[in-house]
Amino acid sequence: MLSVLTITACNSNKTEENKPAEIPKEELVTFVELTKEQFEAVDIKLGKIEKQNIKTSIKASGHLEVPPQNKAEVSTFIGAVVKSIAVLEGSKVQKGQTLAVLEHPDFIKLQEEYITAKSNFSFLEQEFLRQKELHEQNAGTGKIFQKAESEYNSGKAKLNSLESQLKILSVNLNELAKGNISSSMVLTAPISGYIGRINANTGAYAEPNKMLFEIIDNSKIHCDLLVYEKDIFKVKVGQKIHFVITNMPEHQGEHDGKSIEGEIFGINKSFEDNSKAISVHAIIKNENHELIPGMYVSAFIDIGENKTTVVPSEAVFTTDGKEFIFVRNKMTGCTKHPLCAAHEFCAPSENCPEHPDCEQHEHSPLKEECKKHPDCEAHEKCKEVQSEEAFYFTMKEVKKGVSNLGYTEVSFIDDVPEDATIITKGAFYLLSKSKTSGQMDACGQ
Repeated sequence: MLSVLTITACNSNKTEENKPAEIPKEELVTFVELTKEQFEAVDIKLGKIEKQNIKTSIKASGHLEVPPQNKAEVSTFIGAVVKSIAVLEGSKVQKGQTLAVLEHPDFIKLQEEYITAKSNFSFLEQEFLRQKELHEQNAGTGKIFQKAESEYNSGKAKLNSLESQLKILSVNLNELAKGNISSSMVLTAPISGYIGRINANTGAYAEPNKMLFEIIDNSKIHCDLLVYEKDIFKVKVGQKIHFVITNMPEHQGEHDGKSIEGEIFGINKSFEDNSKAISVHAIIKNENHELIPGMYVSAFIDIGENKTTVVPSEAVFTTDGKEFIFVRNKMTGCTKHPLCAAHEFCAPSENCPEHPDCEQHEHSPLKEECKKHPDCEAHEKCKEVQSEEAFYFTMKEVKKGVSNLGYTEVSFIDDVPEDATIITKGAFYLLSKSKTSGQMDACGQ
């Protein structure tokens, strides 16, 4: 029996020696504190929980465009040499502002021709009036009157034609009538906007009807989307759209993760370029995005009213097989419980130095019956503010749903205020901080 017990004990010891040591499971710290200096040093962005319709929607792609009346190509009607250029590409111009000065002998000849035609027309007009008076008094022949009338009409037509040409060339006809001939002509901006391209050089010959300046007015920029045949009859004027710049994901980050909003104002009635898609036009509502025509966009069109809770996709992170977001805790001005705002979202109640047994207090049937905090009902009504010296965050578990255009549908496991402030960018920094810091003190204690 002693031999058997000895052998059994040895085997037991060997088993214990061969058994791998159990790694203690790391406790999930859900409460994280950042100082003001830490928050400013790290690229963390804050935002709000939103309501969007990403389930009952149509995906579409397209580009940004401006209406034809907001684009202009400036050219000259007669060949001329560029004397000077008054603008640069990208510069803003107002309607009527000088773009360039051109000169050519034909321009001078056109003015001379106008002065001659005007003087000749004055003689023809007087002759026509004289013959008309004689004809009415039966003192002249009908043939002479008809010739005078014909020459008068011909001279008037020629004068009007020259006047129109000179007006197009921005010639001051009043000065020209006084004999002041200009040796150069001025090209002016037909609309206000920004200079896109300049196809002219000083001293170069500008050919007639060739584009010299392009002007774009981005104030009326809109979104053109392609909707395919299967979804055509789901799209209506007045529906809302949300879109992002396809090739610029950082643009959305610069605007707190928010997409650009729009509303459909027009739907084409024919397919585009032999494809089974039609163009849908939408105005842009939040226009402070410095958008440029030609940018490609990805969008979804709301075709229902089923709005759900969404957050920027970067706000959601996974740890221990679960999804979370970081919610910023609110502070209060309560002198009785100065740290309770941080404790409001504190998951391990023992981390709260102000209320070590607050977990029990939180679940009291009636808060006013709480023996530990008899005045907590009054404290609950304290005005909540955001701390400027420290930032407190609590991990809140969520369930992910549909993702679209940088947003993810979420449902919260625990109650979270609708106006809660969340981390939209930089959540992984806080997650790594919570794991490397071990058991952290709540409320900065």
